[in-house]
Amino acid sequence: MDSDSGPKTGPGTVAGAEAAAGTAGRARILIACHAAAAAAVPAGPYLLPIHVGRALAGAALPGMIGDDTGDSISALNPEYCELTAHYWAWRNLPGDGPVGLMHYRRLFDLAGRLNGHFHAERHVPDFDPSAWHEDVAARLARPAEPLLIVPRPARLSLPLGLHYRVFHHAADLAVLRAVAAERHPGFAPDLARALRGNRFVMGNMFVMSRPVLDHYSALLFDILAETRRRRGGRPAGQAGGQAGGGYQRRWLGFLGERIMTAYVLGDHLRRAFPGLRPDFRGIVNIDAGIARRAGALRLARFCLQRRIAPTDAWRAWRGLPESAGRGLDGS
Repeated sequence: MDSDSGPKTGPGTVAGAEAAAGTAGRARILIACHAAAAAAVPAGPYLLPIHVGRALAGAALPGMIGDDTGDSISALNPEYCELTAHYWAWRNLPGDGPVGLMHYRRLFDLAGRLNGHFHAERHVPDFDPSAWHEDVAARLARPAEPLLIVPRPARLSLPLGLHYRVFHHAADLAVLRAVAAERHPGFAPDLARALRGNRFVMGNMFVMSRPVLDHYSALLFDILAETRRRRGGRPAGQAGGQAGGGYQRRWLGFLGERIMTAYVLGDHLRRAFPGLRPDFRGIVNIDAGIARRAGALRLARFCLQRRIAPTDAWRAWRGLPESAGRGLDGS
């Protein structure tokens, strides 16, 4: 991490471009992209596609910034995942407008079009980008202060802490809890409470006003960096001979989701920003191919979990064309 903090300015930088355009106070939503996503990046006046992990890439994705300039942790993207874009925005993005992070295939339902009875993440093969861009503009043109938009919590079948220990590496979570207790004792009770519950705020996605971003980011990256240091700076899936492969290399991204869950549901946030209520929103998954790749059993589970409408799942399984004109509520 670069010790020279603060947004970089001058010609050729985001700061210089926004100053010239007079948009430095506008909300900026980063869209995290990698090589496989180059052809599916949403574009719009509030959106800023960013190539995550560009320090490790053989070639830069065209038409977007990278997370490897200024103060960055781009080289740690295999472990931090989309959080390398979050860190870059926190340390380098200029202006005083709200900052957000979404994924190239996972977007916020900012207008509340999703049926609230569905899972927190809904697969929507009939995604309408023009309507979504209108929703973004309407929500972010005059955002209230302070602002905190995060994913609607999903309900897990296991407590959040046990879920992590079952599907990831228990030692990572134990170290994280020790770090939080030692370095952020005011936050540690929120983390303990969240790990006992079964609500889960997924994806490390958000839209935050700058004061909230600064408050949360300082907490998040301090805990994760110290946890990584105590674990020897090695991906959890490779530590101590443990199995895990590429999926478990994302350990800091997974831990970040637990920190966000505790933060948005806990008292640490409310003490810092009295009266601020998180705006929970559903996630629209626009990856049209995921149902086809899932296989019959997984697709059936998605239907039971209300992550995809049965009619969408059937069409995807049979390889039929998407129907036109249906809304995000499945009607």
